[in-house]
Amino acid sequence: MAAATGPDGVGHARYTFRLRVSSAARGVLMAEWDRCCWVWNECVSKSKAVHLHSKATGAGGRAGRRSSTGC
Repeated sequence: MAAATGPDGVGHARYTFRLRVSSAARGVLMAEWDRCCWVWNECVSKSKAVHLHSKATGAGGRAGRRSSTGC
């Protein structure tokens, strides 16, 4: 542990941790990470598409607003 004192006199500590998982757990974690990346990329793509549509049509308001009956 490395301790340092900040300008306000309060001490701070820095820790380093390493996560060790089995190869099976690593595979599951990587598969979940891939799914998260896919969802993120879909959201970015949809956001860009809505922005371009709003820009082209001159529609105002928040991008991606849905009706009250949609999910």
